[in-house]
Amino acid sequence: MSEQTTILIVDDNPPMAKTLMDILIMKGYIVHVANSGFEALDILQNQQVDIMVTDVIMPDMDGVALYRETKKKYPHLITFLMTAYSADQIIQQGIAEGIKTILNKPIDINLFLMLVVAVEQAYIHPQ
Repeated sequence: MSEQTTILIVDDNPPMAKTLMDILIMKGYIVHVANSGFEALDILQNQQVDIMVTDVIMPDMDGVALYRETKKKYPHLITFLMTAYSADQIIQQGIAEGIKTILNKPIDINLFLMLVVAVEQAYIHPQ
């Protein structure tokens, strides 16, 4: 694809975020990492982002609350939730509001990469 897709990873677990970042960079993506919802909002003000992958359970703002905030200013931002917990009510709210997918931790990297490519082809760089 002629244009690189930019992905924002939001996770309060820095090693998890770094692992995803390293894999995505190796696959040719531009990647930003935020360790909180507020840090993610700061990055979004200064960077063009195509896909946001956010943890559900974080101390300052859960992933669905972050999605709600980003949806207002960045309606075309595609958002995936990832979780290691059963937060069914929060997850169901996110799906009802437009979250594209839920990824269970530990992340199945092959599935994750297939989803990113599918979203690129359908929404970001349609052919």
